[in-house]
Amino acid sequence: MVRFKPMISLVAVMVAPPAHTETTWGQAGGRLFVEAPSAIMEDLRELHPVRLEAPEQPFNAAVSAAAERHGLDPKLLHALIIVESGYRSRAVSPAGAQGLTQLMPATAAELGVRDPLDAATNLAGGTEYLVRQIARFGDLRLALAAYNAGPERVARLGRIPEIAETQAYVGAVVDCYLALSAGRIVRRAADCRPVSR
Repeated sequence: MVRFKPMISLVAVMVAPPAHTETTWGQAGGRLFVEAPSAIMEDLRELHPVRLEAPEQPFNAAVSAAAERHGLDPKLLHALIIVESGYRSRAVSPAGAQGLTQLMPATAAELGVRDPLDAATNLAGGTEYLVRQIARFGDLRLALAAYNAGPERVARLGRIPEIAETQAYVGAVVDCYLALSAGRIVRRAADCRPVSR
């Protein structure tokens, strides 16, 4: 009988049974795992986690600097920009939102952003606004919903509003963040959709 012993602490937390029992795989249809020689186990312990490098994206240096100032993952800020403006620094929406992070004029004024079409100041303001929402709601999806639909609405409801645009927005930003985290280069929200098999 072969016993499975989790080697990675995160996996152990996610799949390990309570400490008083051991998982056996003999009843699962045969020998799924084999006991590895101790030399191989030693080599495995020396491995470092695999980390994918962030792909080169437009405005990479400016986005990284803005994200670093606030302790934010730059891939998340890139994801927001992809969905908001597709990296068009002079984008203006029909509702009046401007720049890379699509700041509304009142929000830009509140954040001290004098020229929302200037990429650096827009990034600084948009990053600050996103970080405020994350700190306020403590949940990335709620923070993204607040960024899109307004924080007061999200606070009042305590959930993502049942607004199709907002729900699609949250999903798109999360999809873009996951695509960037997987090492994909994306420029438009459509590029972020999960790859079908």
